[in-house]
Amino acid sequence: MRALFGLLALLGLAGIVFGIIIMIQGARSQSFSYENYGGPGPIIGGLLLTAVSLYLFLNWPRFTSREVHRQ
Repeated sequence: MRALFGLLALLGLAGIVFGIIIMIQGARSQSFSYENYGGPGPIIGGLLLTAVSLYLFLNWPRFTSREVHRQ
């Protein structure tokens, strides 16, 4: 499971990078308006995915040890 969470964190970072690239390309091509650069959606999604997956990656042993002690 930790490998999956690490992979999701990397995909989140890729989303942040692609979001920044989209915004830079949109700003270079035309004069600024809200519609022409794609918005902050990929960056926000990448930040959320990275934060949640890093949290789970770092805390996964604590969650599994609690389940073992309950039984």
